[in-house]
Amino acid sequence: MKENNINRLAAFIIFLIINTGLYAEHPDSTLLNISFGQQDRVRATSSLSEVSGGDLRKSHVATLSNAFFGRFSGMTTIQTDGEPGYDEATLYLRGPHSMRSNSFIILVDGFETDGFNQLTAEEIESVTYLKDAAALAVHGISGANGALLITTKRGSKTDRKLKISFKARYGLQTPTYLPQFENSYNYARLYNEALQNDGMSPLYTEKDLEGYQSGADPYYYPDVNWYNEVLSKTSDLQDYTLSFSGGNNFSRYYVMAGYMGSNGLYAHTDGKNNSNISFQRINFRANVDIDVSSNLSFALNLGGRIEDRMFPNTGTATFWQHMATYAPNLYPVRTPGGQITGTANYPDNPIGSLLEEGYGSRHSRNVQGIVTAKYKLPFTDGLGVFGGIALSSNYQSGYNKTKSYAYYEPVRTVSQTGEDSLYYVRRGTDTDLVVSTGNDGETNRMGIHAGVEYEKNFDRHDLNLLVMHKQDSYSTFGEQSVYAKQNLLGRFSYAFDRKYLAELSFSYSGTDNYKKGHRFGLFPALSLGWVLSNEDFMPETDHINFLKIRGSAGLLGNDKGAERFAYNQYWGTASSQGYYFGTGVTYYGALVQLALADPRFTWEKAMVYNAGIDAVFLNNRLSLAADFYLENRYDILVNVTNTMPSFSGVNFSTMQNKGKTRNQGVEVSVRYTDKIGEVGYFAGLGGSMSRTKIIASYETPHKEQARYTQGRPLGQRFGLEAIGFFRDNTDIENSPLQTFSNVRPGDLKYKDQNDDGIIDINDEVAIGHPSVPEISYSANLGASWKGFDVEFLFDGNTNRSVYLSGYMFWPFINDYNISKWTTERRWTPETADRAAAPRLGVQANANNYRSSDFWVRNISLLRLRNAEIGWTYAGKALQRARIEKFRVYLSTLNLFTLDNLDADVDPETLSVGYPTLKTFSLGVTLDF
Repeated sequence: MKENNINRLAAFIIFLIINTGLYAEHPDSTLLNISFGQQDRVRATSSLSEVSGGDLRKSHVATLSNAFFGRFSGMTTIQTDGEPGYDEATLYLRGPHSMRSNSFIILVDGFETDGFNQLTAEEIESVTYLKDAAALAVHGISGANGALLITTKRGSKTDRKLKISFKARYGLQTPTYLPQFENSYNYARLYNEALQNDGMSPLYTEKDLEGYQSGADPYYYPDVNWYNEVLSKTSDLQDYTLSFSGGNNFSRYYVMAGYMGSNGLYAHTDGKNNSNISFQRINFRANVDIDVSSNLSFALNLGGRIEDRMFPNTGTATFWQHMATYAPNLYPVRTPGGQITGTANYPDNPIGSLLEEGYGSRHSRNVQGIVTAKYKLPFTDGLGVFGGIALSSNYQSGYNKTKSYAYYEPVRTVSQTGEDSLYYVRRGTDTDLVVSTGNDGETNRMGIHAGVEYEKNFDRHDLNLLVMHKQDSYSTFGEQSVYAKQNLLGRFSYAFDRKYLAELSFSYSGTDNYKKGHRFGLFPALSLGWVLSNEDFMPETDHINFLKIRGSAGLLGNDKGAERFAYNQYWGTASSQGYYFGTGVTYYGALVQLALADPRFTWEKAMVYNAGIDAVFLNNRLSLAADFYLENRYDILVNVTNTMPSFSGVNFSTMQNKGKTRNQGVEVSVRYTDKIGEVGYFAGLGGSMSRTKIIASYETPHKEQARYTQGRPLGQRFGLEAIGFFRDNTDIENSPLQTFSNVRPGDLKYKDQNDDGIIDINDEVAIGHPSVPEISYSANLGASWKGFDVEFLFDGNTNRSVYLSGYMFWPFINDYNISKWTTERRWTPETADRAAAPRLGVQANANNYRSSDFWVRNISLLRLRNAEIGWTYAGKALQRARIEKFRVYLSTLNLFTLDNLDADVDPETLSVGYPTLKTFSLGVTLDF
């Protein structure tokens, strides 16, 4: 193992010698937050991005990750759900890397933690995104997918007097988009058309169609838009924080308490017998620093939160599916007497599900405490020791009130006089609310670290040395074994004359998830930098203020996504294998060998190379940052069961470390800041491109080479290539045989890729882009004048494909509703030349609704993520009230979106489930 690491380190040094490139951040402050310390920006040789908590707070969101859009170069951010309390964004740090887990490390004040999404931006000083091997090597076995360092606020020695800050915001939210569905008349008319296309008789008579069209009898001929019945026009989002800070040479403190409340879009709820979606959170933090002497200091961090969620007893995804799919003429919302309606086949009337089934709730309590100490050894110059311990606990419990209700099924009849009549059959029973508790769970985490550090500056030499041991343990209620990690890490930095920079970092780390003797690995990294702007041959000019190039390479690990103790061989019962015994022919499941254990089971490994430049021009007005990176990842767990011969007897998923990927990309950001008279302004642009290719996958063997994922982007979709619609029966007879179902005119026609005269799965090819955007971009613009300011943040992405499937796009299957988008695009004999959707049908269509490029959309979108206009006043008129500063502002979130998605859905969520929201907010800040 040592020999392999030496070879990798040698290869890495050779890479540095023969490669050059571009890198990262503008040195707009003196120190950068790095893992387990800080570093002078000029001497930094690692790749990272840093954003202040103040910038994150400009986005009025309940969940922290939704403030990350457009803030970090190289971070891909996607929001696929807007449900309060469960709307966190999905984050990819430099894109996806692995076929397994792409989750990353999160550290709060130097200790690994969970649940960062429910921190409030007000308690955060900064968030630092670590990107390359130089920044991540100290995290060793868990660092390959990147890391976020969250630093919370502290008091300052300069705050000689107490500072009080109160901030309040109130916002109204509304869906960014809701799809449009047909009314009852069009639904019935088109349903008849679908029946006719399937060779069946119409369901609705001309009299029915007239009744739906006139709307004269809303009970016999209902026309219900379930969105209108269930949803209110707006919901609210509010938050309030109060903080205190101060300090002197002996002690510093920062204390904060905050409340956030967010409600859902459901109308008519009372909070006692039923409930809207509700998410409430209280955050608190107290950070204290004490200097006992000039050599000894202590720090105490205490943070936590209380979270309460309430929601209807029907799952959110199911509830929104019912609103979208229930036909407008299925039944009226209520009987003339006000009772909830329903049918035996469709008993879940959305209004009944919301108002008559009680509600559920989840409650969690989280607390984290950190104590650290630093001691500068006397009679030494720059040598110190430090240590710390962090304890965190998260407890969750559930409290539910449930009931059932009687519903009334409408039955249509014709009276003896030939008149239409309607009566209702009662089904089900009304019950009282039943209270239940349970689903309790608790997780506990403990982290300990201790080490030595040495810092020395003499002549033209700057030295910094860190050696540290840390260990983490994580336990979950109900699991017998504790998750444990250990890490011996170090970092040695050297700078000569503030021109020539070098840093060597390493981690010897491991976890308990691997076999004894194979639990630890060595993860080294080396980075070099050259500050050209400090060279004598660079002329002193306002045109070039700062210029540095740097490069790094190193080995990282990823232990996430692995099965627990997969090196052990397990046995279990299998219903598909067993024996019959006795005269009664009793069946007994057999004890069988489960997935084959591999004693060599190990973590993923990534050799990561990075090169870059950062520069500042034009008298500090223009900054440029760029990165190029390459990652070769191997030892990824892949399922090799289907590559084994059947006589091996392997019947369960068997994973081995045989997968490989290659990830490479570029990140660029530019920012210009200037002033014209009393008007200050800035403009920033950023963009990144990342692509991950599968190098080795060991997938199921395919007949056709075009079906393999190997050599293609990670997340590549496969399907048939659609070449139009069948025009008529003659066209069907003269085309290759489509084997999925009998086809009719108006059905999709596919290309015979292998020219065998048959359309089957062997004709599937790669279609579209990956589901994770390969290109992300952002723009941040702002200006200020005499206390007034305005700022806009745009973000977008491209090189991404979405797949249109399910109830939003496949009408009438299981009597689903039909969207206006489908109506306008459907194939009919009259629209055959311009149709953009298959014929309508009421039966499941294995031909039209299978994976094909017809349902793939390559999309690009640009969203105004945040806009804010405000006024700040700090004049003498406030001094009598002892107010130092007053600010009032208006802001919007997700105000508009530009996209090329040819579908009547939101481009991020595809309008499945709870929608994303746009927010209009009014905020006030008072500083005392």
